[in-house]
Amino acid sequence: MTIQRGQLSQSSQIAALIYASEPRLLNFLFGGEELCKAYLLNACQQAQGQFSANYHWVYSKEVNQVEGVCATWLASMPIEFQAGTISAFRDFLSEEQIIHLLAYKEPLDLCFVAPRADQMCIGHMSVFEKSQRKGIAAGLIQHAASEAKDLGLSELVLDVDMSNSAAIECYTNAGFCHASQSKFEATQQTFSRMILRL
Repeated sequence: MTIQRGQLSQSSQIAALIYASEPRLLNFLFGGEELCKAYLLNACQQAQGQFSANYHWVYSKEVNQVEGVCATWLASMPIEFQAGTISAFRDFLSEEQIIHLLAYKEPLDLCFVAPRADQMCIGHMSVFEKSQRKGIAAGLIQHAASEAKDLGLSELVLDVDMSNSAAIECYTNAGFCHASQSKFEATQQTFSRMILRL
């Protein structure tokens, strides 16, 4: 088993895992399951951006056998990351979908607070069902923690739907503690901000 940067050739598996990480919220943001899955696949195949395969860590047995995935973000991301995210929106989403996203930017920013300069944020954490309970999520968290330490950061943070008890158990077992909570009114979801001090 290895953990390495995702490759564009793995986009279909990575996109499926991103979707599985938070389908309720993603469906709301991107217009329902069919449109959302199509958008994620398209964005995953781009070289840059929030959903690009290249910006994800992949846990795999072989190059084409992805088991789990997560992304890591810093307080300041490269301009290419931001430009790639915007480009994926423009290239695939309709004008109405983009207006919808922009309308919810402020509530999203309030709910999912950007990491501080001393933090790394983990997102899109997901493991295929057949591979769950094999330590894959723990391995991805450990990898992110090691990456954060190498950068001189002091905390890992993440946001998780409080109704996702399995995910909360996984993060608690990895050493994360509940720090705060916020509600995204549009989907009636309450998210826990969890912190792991390194």
